[in-house]
This record gives sequence, structure tokens and C-alpha cells, in this order.
Amino acid sequence: MMSMSYHSAMREPLLSFEQERAAISGWQDRGDRAALEVLLRSHARQAWSHAARFTDNPVHLEDLAAEGVMGLLRAADSFDRAQDVRFATYAAWWVRNAVSSALSRIKAVIDIPSRTYLDAQMGKLSDEDVFIVQLATRGTLALDTHQEDAGRDPAQLLVSSEPDPEEHASLQSQRRMLLRLIDDALARMEPEEVAVIRRRRLAPEPETLADIAADLGITQDRLRQVERRAMMRLRRVLIDCGFSRNVLS
Repeated sequence: MMSMSYHSAMREPLLSFEQERAAISGWQDRGDRAALEVLLRSHARQAWSHAARFTDNPVHLEDLAAEGVMGLLRAADSFDRAQDVRFATYAAWWVRNAVSSALSRIKAVIDIPSRTYLDAQMGKLSDEDVFIVQLATRGTLALDTHQEDAGRDPAQLLVSSEPDPEEHASLQSQRRMLLRLIDDALARMEPEEVAVIRRRRLAPEPETLADIAADLGITQDRLRQVERRAMMRLRRVLIDCGFSRNVLS
């Protein structure tokens, strides 16, 4: 799968909704590698297409596409069949996350294609893609930058576009998955940990340490220790599932 070429990926037939669900079921329920192969091959174009937006170098393109395929694999592992959404929509975030993570590691040797840089300047890219362009071009300045903008962060000079319907659906799916993972993690924590996370981190209007400590009958110092421990445990769960370590910031 990792050696699949760009042209092979683009020629691979797309799956119907029923074929897609059957492949996901085969992998998740029975560990059927043949079913996983069918699913990944039919969506490999997604990894290659996204990788191609950030490099023209064939070697770098293959590396980034391989990372994108790993994102597809993580999406196949965690896809919730109860949700009425296509796999490509759900996997879009996982592919972007995998490619952007790889790009941030090797940004010193990646050359962003001029078409992608121009799309970022013209507001044709999503916020996340603009950030990826910023990562790879940090320290450079466009020749047409005005003097008063010379000291600003490149990302501030790029106007982002609103997400299209597919990106919106992907973000909604990501949010649902994040909330489900948080609930699962909290179910395994101590009552004090659950209370401080829900009331300090998840509530629309976070409560003070003093109020929560008084309700729980413990000192504020003790509650700070509980909060730090709970946040470390929660972040570990989310990072293992592919989320950024700053997802709860």
C-alpha cells in the first residue's frame, strides 16, 4: 500500500457506500487486512492529492503521501459506523493532520509550490492549510509585501476562506469523536478528576478552583494536583488517537 504510485491511486475505482461500510466492518470486526487494503486503495488519492498541494518534489511527495495513508489507516481504526457520513469526509481531518505533522518535521527541505502559496494569499485555502503553508514558509517574505506588513507573522497576511460543506462535515465529525473520547476517558477517572475537568475545562463558564475545592472539601493546592494529573491522562488519550497535544488548550 505504501508503495502505491500517484497514477495508480488516481486510477483506483471509488467504492459505493455499501462497499465502503463492508470494508470498514471487515477491518474493525474481523481484522480483515484484505478489506482494509480495499478501503485504503480506494481512498489513497485523498492522501496523494493533499500531499501534492505542498510539494513538487517527487521524493517529498511520496513521503507526505505515505503519511497521508497512515492518516487513512487511523481513520479506518476509529471510524464510527453509527454516523451517517462517508469515510472520505471523516478521513479528511486525519489525512490533513498526518501530512501537516510530517511537513512540520521536514519543513526545512520542503518547497511549497508557487500555486499553493498564491492560493493562500488569495484566501482560497482553509485555515489549516494556510497554517501549513506558514510552517513551510516561516522566515520568508513575499516580494509584494508592503513595508508596514514586514514585521508581521506571515499567517496574518494570508486571508483564509470559509470551510466548504465537506470540510464542515469533517470538523463536525471530529468534534463528535473528540467529545466521545473525552467521555470515555473521564469514565475511567476518579470522581475528583472528573469534577475538575468538567467544571474547569468543559463548562461554558469555567468555575474557580476555590469554588470547586470548597464543594469537594479539599484544599486548592490538592485540587491543582488533581487537575494536572487529570489533564495529563486526558491529553495522553487524545494524542494516542491522533489529536494535537494542544487540543485542550
